[in-house]
Amino acid sequence: MKNKNLIILRLVIITMILVSWLLSSACRSKEHFLQDPAYRQLVHKQFLNRAELARGRWQELFSVLRGLGTEEKEALEFLYAFMPLSDLANLDGKYFLEQVRTALEARKHFSWGRDIPENIFRHFVLPYRVNNENPDRARQVFFEELKERIKDLDMYRAALEVNHWCHEKVTYRPTDERTSAPLATVRTAFGRCGEESTFTVAALRAVSIPARQVYTPRWAHTDDNHAWVEVWVNGRWYYLGACEPEPELNMGWFSGPARRAMMVHTTVFGRYQGPEEILAGTDLYTRINQLPIYAPTARLTVEVRDKAGEPVPGATVEFCIYNYAEFYPAASKSTDDRGQASITTGLGDLLVVAYKENLTAWQKVTPGNVENLVLTLSEPDLTEREVDLDIIPPVARSTEPGDPLRAEENNRRLRLEDIIRATYESSFINKDIAAIFAREKGLPEDLTWKYLEASRGNWREILDYLYALKPEEFKPGLSLLGAVTAKDLRDTPAEILLHHLREAPARNEDMDEETYINYVVSPRIGRELLTSWRKILRESLKESEISDFRENPDKIAGWIKVNIRLDDSNYYNVPLFPHRALQLGRADLYSLKVLFVALARTLGIPARIDRATGRPCYLKQGRWQEVLFGDEGPLPPAAAKSSLILDWEPVPGLSKPAYYSHFTLARFGRGKYRTLDYENEPALDSFPGRLTVDPGHYLLISGNRQPDGSVLCRLKFFEVPPDKETVVRFSLRTRLQEPEILGRLNPEARVYDLKRQTGLNLSTLTEGRNYILILIEPDREPTKHLMEELQSLADQFSAWPGLLAVVVARDTLPAGFDPATYPGLPDSARVLYDPEDQLKRAIHKALDKEASGLPQVLACRPGGQIIFYSEGYRIGTGEQLVRTLSWLR
Repeated sequence: MKNKNLIILRLVIITMILVSWLLSSACRSKEHFLQDPAYRQLVHKQFLNRAELARGRWQELFSVLRGLGTEEKEALEFLYAFMPLSDLANLDGKYFLEQVRTALEARKHFSWGRDIPENIFRHFVLPYRVNNENPDRARQVFFEELKERIKDLDMYRAALEVNHWCHEKVTYRPTDERTSAPLATVRTAFGRCGEESTFTVAALRAVSIPARQVYTPRWAHTDDNHAWVEVWVNGRWYYLGACEPEPELNMGWFSGPARRAMMVHTTVFGRYQGPEEILAGTDLYTRINQLPIYAPTARLTVEVRDKAGEPVPGATVEFCIYNYAEFYPAASKSTDDRGQASITTGLGDLLVVAYKENLTAWQKVTPGNVENLVLTLSEPDLTEREVDLDIIPPVARSTEPGDPLRAEENNRRLRLEDIIRATYESSFINKDIAAIFAREKGLPEDLTWKYLEASRGNWREILDYLYALKPEEFKPGLSLLGAVTAKDLRDTPAEILLHHLREAPARNEDMDEETYINYVVSPRIGRELLTSWRKILRESLKESEISDFRENPDKIAGWIKVNIRLDDSNYYNVPLFPHRALQLGRADLYSLKVLFVALARTLGIPARIDRATGRPCYLKQGRWQEVLFGDEGPLPPAAAKSSLILDWEPVPGLSKPAYYSHFTLARFGRGKYRTLDYENEPALDSFPGRLTVDPGHYLLISGNRQPDGSVLCRLKFFEVPPDKETVVRFSLRTRLQEPEILGRLNPEARVYDLKRQTGLNLSTLTEGRNYILILIEPDREPTKHLMEELQSLADQFSAWPGLLAVVVARDTLPAGFDPATYPGLPDSARVLYDPEDQLKRAIHKALDKEASGLPQVLACRPGGQIIFYSEGYRIGTGEQLVRTLSWLR
């Protein structure tokens, strides 16, 4: 009986333990951030792989995992599992844990948080990174600032309100390729579209509204690209223009251009399992195709075969769009076991390029007309020849106009938000205060104001830097500010600039001052965020190594290859900080090049990354010596370099071509032609222009963009032999034909002269002259692009006897607008206003069409005969107007 009772007691205890375990398991399952066990296992496995990879920074990254609850731990593991290499190197665990906790807090705070599906939250709310910015604490700052403002709104209205808040903070202005962090963009109060959309996505995610940046890598109808935002609201995705609020979602000036797009995509953090077409899927990220949301599409399948007709698996297939005078791969895929690669794309021309090893094939194709394309790989045809291609983009399509009353109310609000932003900008240091500081410090007033003005919201840091300078540091200290970029002035702390000024080695007597400042003292190498790396790098080297490296800088590259493992998992291409790459023991190819230059400069060796070739170089005996990383192949000896002379044959309306506008140069290697970056190359400021290049096979692409967006393209293939001079002449294809009359503008349409403050009709304004009319909305990105173009071409318009009239469209006049806003326009230009829509209606009637967007550009003969018309977002319109002047004499 005793044994029986003991057995029963044991059974009861075991049962109680099992029940307790089951109950606790049930409770724990509710705490899981990742509810699907299979996906949870996938994430954990991937986390362990990344943790092993980052063991060089174990303490900094992973010590925060100790003692966390299930939900936080799994959310943190999700971030670690899929983050790019740069974040494992540049950031730390405390930062990531703070991101997790604020994201979970926001989900609980807002009513819509509980309705967001797990897969949407983990991929489009939790990630701290949007694209290729350097992440900051924007989530915490934005959450605190926005939570009261939107607390009583539903999710749809909250998304619209966040964008209005973003417009209060930031407006559009072009900047360089390095993407500012959201808080830096706010301090600056402007950014390019990639920075505006990064900032807006960060703001939406901060309040638990799922968002993603979407991107057309290249337009087909104009030479540019664009980024905007998609936001998930109540079960579906909408789009909006970042920092460009509209009355409703799914509205934006780019709606029309997007209907002509060939590709719209985004890169999703992690292994995403959504319904969209996958363009590229890896262990770390998923790139998806969102084009069907915006434009008519077609499916194109490319089959790659060898000469025997057999399928070629593993070949690279690039789907290329003509843009910036090159064929840019909007998408790249590998062929499957059947030798096939498929894509959903727009209804315009593509150049499809396939290659594997040193075999290649290419062909122009029009999706929609062709569903299947067969390419046969062969040895590349490297003969000297010219090939002419007519590239046709998708046709323009109209969009539905919005409610004019809602638009008018929205525009009034935008003007108020402009005032809010301008009020913030008025808090920046002014010229008078800068002059007082400069006099008291003993610094030159002009340079002091130049750098303080350029620093915008970062002016206090630049002021602190200047204040800290000792008298003997004045000259090099100011020179350093001139050696970094304008964006560096806007987001670099004083302590980092002082670090590089004071930790740089002394100048050798045989080194000129300019070389010393630009290539030794300056911390600006490529597109990396500036950090303090000199002291750490120097302390990582032995004295014997320092001596060897100074004697032979090539040994720096060898040392890097031994100590740093090449890693291709840095998928957002954000450079690793030089000292963090050393700590992690891994880096991508570009970051290795940055590290080489940083180490060389730390040791007083002038070094840089060559813009054209992308190779790191160091200066020795007056010549730049290239260093090889990666799989570029053997470098030719310096003595074997060749001279390439490019000679330009002018065409009517274009005296000098511009790189990336009218032509580019590419060199053949590893199965394809790869574009060289000669933008802003002094040798091409005039023609003939002489370049020093590697011998090899080259392709010069030239293109003449037409008013309808089509391109007259020419491919010129040629060889540059070693140690010889090669002359290549090129021009643009043209179509010389009398322009047709598109319509006749009513001469009685009235406009308002903002400077003279009087109304007048077109006949009085034009006085029987040829004229150009440009109807604009000043605060929108397309207008800003066009007005910059026109001002850059002012000299060519100044010599023209006709009238250039810029007219602000109704309800788009910014608060405090000054007709002198465009100082680069010719003196004879007039700035006017269309307060009653008379001009807009006259244009509509003359052309018998409703415009799909502003700006609208017309070139007219006396009496209102329209011979040129352009509307909406088109880079290069100014140049096309210049060419039209020959018909307006």
